[in-house]
Amino acid sequence: MKKRAFTIIELLVSVMLISIVILAIIKIQSQTRDMAHYITNRALSQLTNTLFIDDGIEKYHRSNKDAYTVMGNLFKNYKFNSREILEKYKRDIFINDDIKLEEEQVIPFKVYQIRLKGDSSSASFYRFGIE
Repeated sequence: MKKRAFTIIELLVSVMLISIVILAIIKIQSQTRDMAHYITNRALSQLTNTLFIDDGIEKYHRSNKDAYTVMGNLFKNYKFNSREILEKYKRDIFINDDIKLEEEQVIPFKVYQIRLKGDSSSASFYRFGIE
């Protein structure tokens, strides 16, 4: 009985196929890690943008303010390092004129747009309220 062994060509082909599969897996893992990093940074940016949506935001039109300036009066306890953290987040604030909905409104309702521009992000929010 004759024993058949693998030839060198068969071994090289199998090693090449395995290496191609491993390279594809490494590429997919790298793309997944990059996407997770992007999503995390975007979520953090959107979360910090919401720090600037306060009732008194209208007085900061066309100015560059940090989050502590906008919402610092909401903090009563200064033992924490919240001031230093909030001062790191700065945005250019632009507020558009009120958007006119209808001429005759039963309830005086106003809508205006707040645009924020930071170092690496920009956002737009709409505020709704009764005059």
